Amino acid sequence: MRALIAACLLLTLTGCGDVYRYLKSGEVGWALKKALRDKHSKEVAIAQLTGFEWDELFLFGPYMPTDEVCKRLAIAPAECRSVITSESMDDGEMLMVFRHQGRVVHTEMHLRRHGDFTPVPEAPYTPKSAVFAVSVEGKGALGEDWLKLRPVSGGGAGT
Repeated sequence: MRALIAACLLLTLTGCGDVYRYLKSGEVGWALKKALRDKHSKEVAIAQLTGFEWDELFLFGPYMPTDEVCKRLAIAPAECRSVITSESMDDGEMLMVFRHQGRVVHTEMHLRRHGDFTPVPEAPYTPKSAVFAVSVEGKGALGEDWLKLRPVSGGGAGT
């Protein structure tokens, strides 16, 4: 009986990190998961997954410090820290920042297992250029297909 309780406790605790990451993901990440993992889409347009208006999408790789995010967004540190409230602290996540007319309108932590955008460009994507082809490139840590997202335009961000 003790072994059964210990096994259940161990399974519960090892799953806490995954549960936390899933709770941390936002509406765009969940929409990506649905399109890529559930519907097996071979191409995804980010503008079709958002419920808000935007004209720039910035992607920041794992472990990007908030100070570097602020520099790339060209926002004063004090203002930036009020709108950038999350920082990637894990290989499996990256920050997505959406702007409209120069103002940050949405940020969220994206789980790379639902679509890996790395390496990320310095320049932002536009709704027109944020269209990505999906390919399977190996397996993730949990054994599922690793889904790599590459810009369809070939020109990358800003085109």
